[in-house]
Amino acid sequence: MPSIYPKILYDYLILFKFHFNKPSFVYFCGYILSLLLTNGRKTMSRVSGSCFWVDRHLSSWERFLSENRWDVTEVMQTVVTILRDKLKDKLLVHGAYLAVVDTFLIAKNGKRMAGIQKWHDGSGNADRGESIHGHHWAILGLISYSAKWGRYLCFPLLLRLISGQLNPSLFIVDPDGVATIATFWNSIHPLIIQMHIFLQHAPLRVVADAYFSKASFINPLLELDNPIHTITRLAKNRVGWDDPTDDQRSDAKRGKKWKLSNLLELLPIETLTVHLYGKMVQVRATSRVLWLSKVKQKVKVVVIEGVKNPIILMSTDLTLSAAQIIEIYGARFTVELAIRDNKEYFGMGNYQCYLGPAIYRFVHLACVAFCLFRLILLDENNEQWLPQPEKSLAPLSFARVRKAFQRHVIGRILSSDFKPGANLEGSQPELDAILAIVE
Repeated sequence: MPSIYPKILYDYLILFKFHFNKPSFVYFCGYILSLLLTNGRKTMSRVSGSCFWVDRHLSSWERFLSENRWDVTEVMQTVVTILRDKLKDKLLVHGAYLAVVDTFLIAKNGKRMAGIQKWHDGSGNADRGESIHGHHWAILGLISYSAKWGRYLCFPLLLRLISGQLNPSLFIVDPDGVATIATFWNSIHPLIIQMHIFLQHAPLRVVADAYFSKASFINPLLELDNPIHTITRLAKNRVGWDDPTDDQRSDAKRGKKWKLSNLLELLPIETLTVHLYGKMVQVRATSRVLWLSKVKQKVKVVVIEGVKNPIILMSTDLTLSAAQIIEIYGARFTVELAIRDNKEYFGMGNYQCYLGPAIYRFVHLACVAFCLFRLILLDENNEQWLPQPEKSLAPLSFARVRKAFQRHVIGRILSSDFKPGANLEGSQPELDAILAIVE
């Protein structure tokens, strides 16, 4: 392995070696490092060009994604194992692992890609309009917390295309061989179950936004042998019911009905101190254990006093306190930051390949790079080579580690033992190599 790789990164990369044959491992290592070294779009031509130490044609890099034999699921299993080994209790949020699920859109115009169609854009971004033509992705990450960091962080890990109705990308085949187009939940639930397997069925909770408050999402997770609990937000028009009382009819299935947005006026209010968005704040809230329509078990509902309207949260894990439910839902926002950073620094949406396996490998390798470089930023020993952050850069900014890695690679290029690859022909190979990673 060439000395071009910083040791702190190579110590992580070597843990993936058994997933690849010798040539593919060279591509894997170069690919991960190049994602951070290169600026702009992470196309395969730019990735191969920045990996000047790998003497291979662009088509060989493309085959690494589309044809080479390696299993992306096993690679992501190793990422989860690394996270558990390095972060330990920092991955446990109030006594259990916490997964976050969300969706996002990637604009694509290629007609040969499966799953591309017109999707409603609910982001509220006026510049993008009300719809996007492209892919709809589901993403799952693990959330971690440390008092030393003073914030929650998300590690994005698993993605799956959501199958459209006009141009489907996923089908469900029953035992009789009858195929049907997968539903939205057929894309979401496998991500959660796969993560539960990665975690060896350790206690797991899932936090998601209000769209996931439907019984069709919650119930299948509760029916597992090791139930997975959900924390989410409810619409302001939702209602709940108490258990039937003795003075009701013997066949009554529901007790007193409550409009959830009115609970602040009807129940005692507590002032809670919770950790939200990197700081301690006080909120006024009340809670009650109720039945919700079609949900198989009782849930704990927390109603928070908002600026204009109450904020209504719910948890199927009845052991959580109201303050813990509020903190967990507040941590959900970290996945939106992770999606933004993954697009900006690791090119998660820059794929131009048409084959399904290549697309899935592309987006998951972006997640591998994201997780490894975030671990490097969190490493307590990184001060030995990582410079102190500039005023314009946050301590956990990927721009900070990018500058450090570019400095390391350029230093190796200028060292006396640098040997340029065959793809750097000319009279100034050192200059060509430097330009390949900074332009």
